[in-house]
Amino acid sequence: MKKIVKAVLILMTILTAIYVSAVVYANVNLSYSVDSGGKKPIDYGIWRAYFAEKLETEPQEWNTTEELGIMFGERVKSAEKETYGILIVDPEKALPWMKDIIPEPDATKYEDNFYNILFLWVTPGLPERVKQWQAPLGVALGVGWVCTGAVFLEGRKKE
Repeated sequence: MKKIVKAVLILMTILTAIYVSAVVYANVNLSYSVDSGGKKPIDYGIWRAYFAEKLETEPQEWNTTEELGIMFGERVKSAEKETYGILIVDPEKALPWMKDIIPEPDATKYEDNFYNILFLWVTPGLPERVKQWQAPLGVALGVGWVCTGAVFLEGRKKE
């Protein structure tokens, strides 16, 4: 019985090490960039997602998207007002205001419309394609460790 418990413990340790390595590898090698040429702020270590929300009136102060080093990404479908995600195209211009080194601009002009710049804090996570294998394998490993513990305790009771 001791040999079986020892073999199961070694197998579970190897499987857990492989699983943790795969999860770390998936996290490190994720690409949040889009094909349009811009990158999301998270690619530069900024844990905020920036958005541009359409304004009804012209603001007193505004910048062009070129001055800010940004471009408009996909439209946010769940927003009440016309809102777009913001992507970085020129890190030298965008990173100083995104990292609070210089004051953040209030508004930008894009295609004859004015947009208010907003941000939300972002908690990094994995895309759906990675979650499809991560959760089931993690649950299976957890069940495996519980069963290994049960076998180990059963073996101790018999001794």
